[in-house]
Amino acid sequence: MSVEGKSIVVSGASRNIGFHAARFLANAGAKVALVGRSRETIEDAAAQIGKGAVAIVGDSSNADDVDRIISEAAEILGGIDGLINNAGIAYPNRIEKLDLAQVQEQIATNLFAPIWMCRAVIPHLRARGGGRIVNVSSATVHQMDAFAHLSIYGATKAGLERFTKDLNHELRADNIGVTTFIPGDTATGFGMGWDPEIAGEAYAAWLEMGPYCAGMMAVEYVGEQLAHCMMLPDSCAFDFVLMRPVGRRPKLMEADAEPPKT
Repeated sequence: MSVEGKSIVVSGASRNIGFHAARFLANAGAKVALVGRSRETIEDAAAQIGKGAVAIVGDSSNADDVDRIISEAAEILGGIDGLINNAGIAYPNRIEKLDLAQVQEQIATNLFAPIWMCRAVIPHLRARGGGRIVNVSSATVHQMDAFAHLSIYGATKAGLERFTKDLNHELRADNIGVTTFIPGDTATGFGMGWDPEIAGEAYAAWLEMGPYCAGMMAVEYVGEQLAHCMMLPDSCAFDFVLMRPVGRRPKLMEADAEPPKT
């Protein structure tokens, strides 16, 4: 169960789950390439990790750019043994109010991007005699009360899970293990940047689903378990990992007695 000397590419690695997975892998001896759109944030993340971690600036939702990203990673790392597709984005909204640009961005980032990344990395994994791919989904696919008004986000992640099943089947003979990793509620600052009015409406709808939730998992723990999907012996792999918080707590604290105005 070692990644010592393995070369692993992690998308969406500038912060949160992807960052912590990349840091855990680097601390375990892997050679890690972090992929992100912003040069400043992805280079800062690589610098924080150290241990030879490299930053690759690119847009994984652009198929042409993905070919360059993967080729650049293979050249810098001396080959590729694993890929974690972690990049993702969500915008809540009621279906009749969906914003076209936000729908397109979610589909491009959550579904097209991992498809292009997998497509580009497969020849590199075959050249190594095998490897691992982990596609990060969401608990919104499997439960309605993770949050409200996330129809497009949930749909893109459901599509990713179906794609990953086929990918798993196609690549087994090549000794390439493929995993769907599904984190439940995680303290990532997931809703930062959302329109306050739209987010408030979604929050109120979430409260109507019931007064209790299981709480949030620490992002460091989730990133570590995502990294562990890369650390199994070459002869085995996880097909499907669902990580959920355990507990029962009120959604509303006393200080939040009133839901946001919508």
